Amino acid sequence: MPSLPIERLLHFYHDMLRIRCFEESVRDVLHKQGLIRGSSHLYIGQEAVAVGAMHALQSQDYVVSSHRGHGHCLAKGADPRRMFAEILGRRTGYCKGKGGSMHITDVSLNLLGENPVVAAGTPIAAGVALACKYLNNRAVVVNFFGEGAINNGAFHEGVNLAALWRLPVVFACENNLYAISVPLAKASPVREIHERAAGYGIPHHRLNGMDVEAVYFAVQEAAHLAREESTPSFLVFDTYRFEGHHLADLQTYRPRREPTEEYRRRDPIHLLEKKILENCLLTADEVAEYRTRSREEIDRACEQAMADPFPEPAEALEDVYA
Repeated sequence: MPSLPIERLLHFYHDMLRIRCFEESVRDVLHKQGLIRGSSHLYIGQEAVAVGAMHALQSQDYVVSSHRGHGHCLAKGADPRRMFAEILGRRTGYCKGKGGSMHITDVSLNLLGENPVVAAGTPIAAGVALACKYLNNRAVVVNFFGEGAINNGAFHEGVNLAALWRLPVVFACENNLYAISVPLAKASPVREIHERAAGYGIPHHRLNGMDVEAVYFAVQEAAHLAREESTPSFLVFDTYRFEGHHLADLQTYRPRREPTEEYRRRDPIHLLEKKILENCLLTADEVAEYRTRSREEIDRACEQAMADPFPEPAEALEDVYA
């Protein structure tokens, strides 16, 4: 039987479906119809990490995301219509259409934004955690990044400061095997990358990032350590990027022998569906209804965003601070 209440598992399922539907709309509607320009980095295949992590947090906790952050935003409570509007460059978007896919931010949710600069979020997260410690507000900061960030100096500076000053931050690495086109084996001599944190003397764990319950319990424990003992943690979630690095990526770098179908069988949504059905939490018809409702909700948000206005040219210099 599941180790969590039925209501929470179904909430996991709903949130994961919403993320998958959102990203499919970005790919199949916005991109294929030529409605957006530039890069958009899809979160398909990694939904369990965002959903499990966000459910383990409290409302006062902060999130610092990465370029692949749509899932983090939706799981934290962001409005899909405003997210679509931002990606489409509409005035109703989170950054009034000026930030695009990689800068979605909602300070009211303590979602401090996606950051497209690899590893740049780590020192930012350490700084936010330092502020939380001074304010004694019992808030925790979670920083998401890919395994490609761990070879960047900014990552090590941020983790070093968090360990040295005992800051309430959880460093969450989503290891999807490729840093753009570079496989982990060609970028790191240490394959068990969670062990790198041993050099900073902080708790570190490698976990199944396709299992939303495993993610939930790991982040819950790490957040407790951060909140109660001001101890940072480094968590590595093994996952898989089902899509290219960005929408125009042909993925020619993936070897033919890569067991893509094996990873597909470990789709986090399908794994949770299997658990739900095997434990009779929902019938097959009810599962289909969940999927239909999620698709209709996201389709409606996308249609509304496409009807929203563009900014006026005179607004170009508003909210520009540098």
